[in-house]
Amino acid sequence: MQNLPAYLAQHETVVVQFTSPDPKCRYCIGADRLFDQAVAPARDPKVKYVRVQWPVWHKFPDFGNIQKPIGLPDHIVFQRGRAIGTIAGRQDQPDGFLAKVAEVRANPRDPKDFYRQEQPAVPAAPAAPATPLSAEEARLTRLMARKDLLGGIVGFCASTFPAAAPAMQDAYTAWQAAHKTGLDKAAVVMLTRTSRGDAGAASALVRDEQERLQAWTVGSLGIAQDRKPSAADCEKIGRNLNTLPGIDA
Repeated sequence: MQNLPAYLAQHETVVVQFTSPDPKCRYCIGADRLFDQAVAPARDPKVKYVRVQWPVWHKFPDFGNIQKPIGLPDHIVFQRGRAIGTIAGRQDQPDGFLAKVAEVRANPRDPKDFYRQEQPAVPAAPAAPATPLSAEEARLTRLMARKDLLGGIVGFCASTFPAAAPAMQDAYTAWQAAHKTGLDKAAVVMLTRTSRGDAGAASALVRDEQERLQAWTVGSLGIAQDRKPSAADCEKIGRNLNTLPGIDA
């Protein structure tokens, strides 16, 4: 968050996703991946896409003079540092996101009008999958979740503590190589299990896997959860990735 004002000042147009990895933010889960998918086809060099997130979803950081989102996830479009519109809520249809960005740029609004006509609908609770996940599908879903969660940790550590980055990235690459067969199978599961019910079942497994990783870092590595990770914590995680317990469905 502290880097955002300078970034906005450096670029003509910036679309910012505000979200949180906190599993208690129900609609934040997976919103980062949906955003990444949505903006991947973007080709306009004048428009930058960035994400700002914080660990406890309802403990908003100090936004200073920057337009603050009213909820998470949210997407605010800034032009020359000034907010001109929002694309609120979780974007479950990423194919249409860039069109919404273009519409905001074509019709800039005053911040006080952002949320008057576009209130994010509260998604209905996902139905159970028509065919429940098998034990093997559940295991593979957990494995993919672990890959993504570890990737987030490695990304944070690499950007916050550059000196720790090479060792952590090497350890993460080695971990992925050791689990390549399972991850390839997990990718197939992700492609074939795409209903809302499947997504709901997968989200529950992701939350549980996040709790398992937290239990590992606290119980096995002795890393406290009530403070930000230090460089030593990051190095410890990197050295011990190969000691992660296996995944049972």
